[in-house]
Amino acid sequence: MIKVPAPKTPAQVKRLSSDKVKNEYNALAEEFNKIISNDIVYCAKCGMYHAPDAFYESTEFKVGRFPICKKCLSEMASDYDKRKDSYTDNRDKLLRVFHMLDLPYSDDAYKSFKEKAPDGMGVANMMISQVYAWAHLHDKTWADGTTERKAETTADGAVRDEIKKIFGRGLSDDDYLFLQDQYDDWRARTQVDSKSQETYVQQICLQLLDIDKDRKAGRDCTNKLQALDKLMCSANLQPKQNVANAATDALTFGQLIEKWENDKPISEPSEEFRDVDGISKYIRVWFTGWLAKALGLKANVFTTEFDKEISQYEVKRAEAEEDDETASIYNEIWGNDNGG
Repeated sequence: MIKVPAPKTPAQVKRLSSDKVKNEYNALAEEFNKIISNDIVYCAKCGMYHAPDAFYESTEFKVGRFPICKKCLSEMASDYDKRKDSYTDNRDKLLRVFHMLDLPYSDDAYKSFKEKAPDGMGVANMMISQVYAWAHLHDKTWADGTTERKAETTADGAVRDEIKKIFGRGLSDDDYLFLQDQYDDWRARTQVDSKSQETYVQQICLQLLDIDKDRKAGRDCTNKLQALDKLMCSANLQPKQNVANAATDALTFGQLIEKWENDKPISEPSEEFRDVDGISKYIRVWFTGWLAKALGLKANVFTTEFDKEISQYEVKRAEAEEDDETASIYNEIWGNDNGG
């Protein structure tokens, strides 16, 4: 884990000398350059920066690494016992992690590692590392493990009651098995957190079943493919949407700001809404101008505006203006300096 220094607050900057401000800026710039050059990588799970080798390699992301570190993935593939402060392996969670990484899962390998792996996150660590290490698996994906996954999730060919409740009664066993495999696959690969998202996944599975039947029967399925595309679009599950989301998840906050500024910059407001509360002038005068004066910088546009603004609030000693009439009245009341 690499700790990235936090920027100073305005109050802290105020107490720093100009040399220390430069040093703090250089330190932040150095860390920022490490992030830009991918010398350190952000984990989307734990929210910390780590060295690149703390992540598994992935060509799906711009940084060349999967955006969740190895330790977090192992924790996600295991059960945590809070009372004992320890982890134990969980096959279902391990399956979901293999889905995320798009790796081929082997149930035989799981049973083998389970026998020799230590307690805790050992099974997950060993299985994932081994898949990356074996050369003959480098071109394999999650789809290559479909046979083992289906055999395990459909317990001797029986359909789970959960699937029948989700899709309703009256379908054939083959239909339920198709829907069950699709439903499990969609749930494992996509984030389904709400009832509406779950409904879309159900409808997508049913639409895929209808398309599969039409193709096997030689019928035209153009309309159903268009309906499927609309469903996926509404559920934000189209391939182009997933690629954009994944790419966005891998960006740092600074890179996100740059992306937003380039792709969808904020347009200039109309004159009636342009700085109606004077906040830009407030920042220019009372922050930038004051800071320039405090640091002793030579006269510039900010210090000039600051001096002009502050002059409105200065109190100047009034100079007495005397005329002949005023002097005469004064002398009659108090006398003159010559004793008259």
